[in-house]
Amino acid sequence: MSQTVHGRFIRPEECLLFLVDLQSVMLDLCVHKERVVSHVVALLDMAAVLNIPVLFSQHNAEKLGGFLPELTAKVADPVILDKVEFSCFENEAMARAVSASGRKTLVLAGIETHVCIFHTGAHGVRLGYTVHVVSDAVTSRSEHNWQIGLQRLDRAGAVITSTEMVTFEWLNRAGTAEFRKALPILKRF
Repeated sequence: MSQTVHGRFIRPEECLLFLVDLQSVMLDLCVHKERVVSHVVALLDMAAVLNIPVLFSQHNAEKLGGFLPELTAKVADPVILDKVEFSCFENEAMARAVSASGRKTLVLAGIETHVCIFHTGAHGVRLGYTVHVVSDAVTSRSEHNWQIGLQRLDRAGAVITSTEMVTFEWLNRAGTAEFRKALPILKRF
């Protein structure tokens, strides 16, 4: 099964962009933070072009502050849910929001790769979702934990991908109206 999942192209109509815990107080401690933010911006811009729904989680916002406002501002009516659980699926409101989206493919980005991204991704796979973890749009406080998190996610059945791969899979071909709208985004890579 994992070979089928890993070799199957994702389609925008099947996807939910799930952005996890990009909060300043935690992100500031992470490696590659500028790259992660710029790639999440690209994913958000592509989601807008292709009408892909977006869900934001924030970890204990009362103590750690909210999701980066420059990212949530890119979505007309952002759905931002608070949690204290490491797996977003352990939070009833988030599990319901994912299910209610009707989307079975999750495109995950955010922090930290070895904690909330791992817990959410591995849990999503166990629940039957196809999970794509965008490797250049996730990070941890150390390079080592970022890499270990990606390795464990891969072994758990998630697809490890990149922003550019997701973008081109979503577009599927050149010459369309969507491709023309996406050209400024593609030129960022």
